[in-house]
Amino acid sequence: MKLKHLLIATFILVTAFPLFIGLYSLNSYTGVQYREQVKSHLSAISQIAKLRILAGVERANDNVAQIASRTQLRRSLAQWSDTRSDLAFVQITRIINDAALDRSYLKSIGVFDQRGQFVTATNGFERLDNLVSAQFEDRPVRLEQHQGVVQLSRVAPLLLDGRLTGYVKVDFSTQFLNQLVRDRTGLGQTGEWLIAMQNSNGDALFATPLKYDPKAAFTRTVSFTQGTVPIIQALSGNELVLEEAPDYRDVPVLASTRYIEQLDWGLVAKIDESEVNAMVHANRSVIYAAQLGIVFLAVIVGVGLSTYISQPIENLKSHIEKVTHDGELSDPPRVTHGWQEVRELTAHFSYMMHSLKSLNENLQDRIDERTAELTKANALLEKTANQDPLTGLFNRRFFTLRFEQELDRSSRYGCLFALVLLDIDHFKQINDQWGHDIGDEVLKEVARFLLVSSRSSDMVARIGGEEFCILIPECEQDQVAIYLERLRCDLTELNFTAKDTRFTISASFGVAFYQPGVRSGKVMLKQADDALYDAKRTGRNRVCVYQEQHHT
Repeated sequence: MKLKHLLIATFILVTAFPLFIGLYSLNSYTGVQYREQVKSHLSAISQIAKLRILAGVERANDNVAQIASRTQLRRSLAQWSDTRSDLAFVQITRIINDAALDRSYLKSIGVFDQRGQFVTATNGFERLDNLVSAQFEDRPVRLEQHQGVVQLSRVAPLLLDGRLTGYVKVDFSTQFLNQLVRDRTGLGQTGEWLIAMQNSNGDALFATPLKYDPKAAFTRTVSFTQGTVPIIQALSGNELVLEEAPDYRDVPVLASTRYIEQLDWGLVAKIDESEVNAMVHANRSVIYAAQLGIVFLAVIVGVGLSTYISQPIENLKSHIEKVTHDGELSDPPRVTHGWQEVRELTAHFSYMMHSLKSLNENLQDRIDERTAELTKANALLEKTANQDPLTGLFNRRFFTLRFEQELDRSSRYGCLFALVLLDIDHFKQINDQWGHDIGDEVLKEVARFLLVSSRSSDMVARIGGEEFCILIPECEQDQVAIYLERLRCDLTELNFTAKDTRFTISASFGVAFYQPGVRSGKVMLKQADDALYDAKRTGRNRVCVYQEQHHT
């Protein structure tokens, strides 16, 4: 065998063959990793969608709580239930119409008596069906279809002095759900969102239009016996990523399932497997092309390098044969070696490695950027869920969580803390006389005043329309009484201006202190509410502390 051929075979065996095996392994690994990236992406966006739905429902709960907290509504409904007074009926209608103002996302507000019989509803809506309250006991938030339109319904009981006076039902627009379903960013060309609930037969009932069936809302179902379908897995409480799972069209899909336990809804983000496989094959084709190109280049370089190395030796051999045959003594040709070309080839490989490194760094930067965006979105969702949008104070939801934590800590370690309910006196008159804009300014100024006047360890929250709450841990009763009396006096010195007229406000305070043995937050909240009622009943603008013997 000639040296040239031996060098070519050796070069191919030493360089091209291992490179071919390495690229083949890289190709297989890349396909697996790409599928894992798609699965992680589906899981992340489905979790974000779940949090968006919960945030929308929480806003609906806050709105219903504000409407149900109106004392005049409960009193008027109780009067109407007892006397069927026309004046009480007009008062109820006016209150719910006022509540519907500036809330374009509300479709209707309905009021029902203790038996669920319809009383009245907001202007522009026909008579509503009687309420079957048992349907809302386990799931107070439901999706319903009314005259072909899907709406989100929330029912809350109306209690007056511990007695059920009736119910209020608020129907909300499902625009936020429709926007979620229509926004298929990140789901490719074939992906879509699925939202479903269980019907009376236990089957999955789609609650929103589908990409491939726009009329599916409240009409199309999937049998609960089809356990491999992603929407059935979601309604079963399983949150996982499914591969090659049949969807409602019996088409294999890659899907991420989420179960919204608070609503008993199922949520699915899915992409057709055919699209995922097509993207994997496209990436593999690029690597195959690069693989063949690199191998071809290695063969060319091997032939050239072998020729370059062996050519001087062949020239010398020819010269020796010529001398032997002709007997002519002459100087052999000058032998040169192309080590500069070898160095250039090394530089090209180095450049290729730098290019691959730069590509990996850019990919990591994109991953970090997406992770930062997801973290920012989660932080915004958490802030929206815990903060009152008007005053910036904590909302009822976060107050309830902190209150239960403080109650548990006090029952465990015997620490004393105070629960203070604060209600602005005659706030409705301010809204009626000066308008809701001035009323909102009063609420924001009172919130700012309470924050400035409280300790860093205290928690101030807005839990109703004009009702605030202060949670005071690690305190003494005498010191709390002095602090609240000073707070009450300072509050009356706040000045407000409306239409060139200055006015002041006052507030009533109800205080309840933790008593050993109390383990229910409802009991202590009821005590503070009773004390607040005493403050209002005895003339307002005063601080009343709950006394057990007095209320007994």
